[in-house]
Amino acid sequence: MPQNILVSQDLSSFGDVSLMTAVPLLSASGLETTVLPTALLSTHTGGFGQNTYLDLSQEMKQIISHWQKLELKFDAVYLGYLGQKPLQQLQAKLASLSAPDCLTLIDPVMGDHGRLYSGFDDQYVSSMRELVKQASILTPNLTEAAFLLDSPELIDGGLAGAKKASFLLHEKFQISTVLITGVATEAGQIAVVGYEGQRHEYWSIKRPLFAANFFGTGDLFASALISGLLHKLPPYTAAESAMDLISQAIANRDPQTDPRLGLNYATALPAFIHRILQEE
Repeated sequence: MPQNILVSQDLSSFGDVSLMTAVPLLSASGLETTVLPTALLSTHTGGFGQNTYLDLSQEMKQIISHWQKLELKFDAVYLGYLGQKPLQQLQAKLASLSAPDCLTLIDPVMGDHGRLYSGFDDQYVSSMRELVKQASILTPNLTEAAFLLDSPELIDGGLAGAKKASFLLHEKFQISTVLITGVATEAGQIAVVGYEGQRHEYWSIKRPLFAANFFGTGDLFASALISGLLHKLPPYTAAESAMDLISQAIANRDPQTDPRLGLNYATALPAFIHRILQEE
């Protein structure tokens, strides 16, 4: 029987980001995918001007109430871009939707390049610190890790800072596995740095850093990562598969495509699916 996964993040109507990235990949991976949109946006917030934003937190409350009557339980949960009110809904109700041994991946989307995104503040950071205690696996970038730990010196820490942050997040919030994403190296690469608490093991994966900025790569990484994990790949192998999917999608893209639209990973998806099924 296929595993079922709940994905909760925003729905940007235009562009391949957030739910528009996650759902096709998870479904193609053979997972029964259920969505709980946190907000409806005309576009994502990166470069399209003043987008529309409709908060769905009250609708989330009603959806969850219906699911509870149906006694729905999920084998896995993946949380991305939330917002304050949706976060509060999930903080209160997530446990009631989780099956025993539920794999919960939280990507604490709230900032980058040393600062919080527009619309997020210290109160949101404080709320996120409570939510991540429910995570099995956490995938912040260095900025998000620094805010969660209240350690701004980690923001520009590179690989060493990411290694330190991964352990501190594991220790502070009792999270089994922590992956610090988007770490730029001195050698001109992009890296993911991981710490697996049960094995007391650090590792890193490095890939070439492309000059352009592609929106939605974090969404694609987290979606591919949890797909691999649910196909019983160890965290290192699942992360490596996710990074290779992104690299291949970038390599295959039409250079005339607007990078704001996110990555169309369709041409790279068959090889990714074959890999996670083969290594299962």
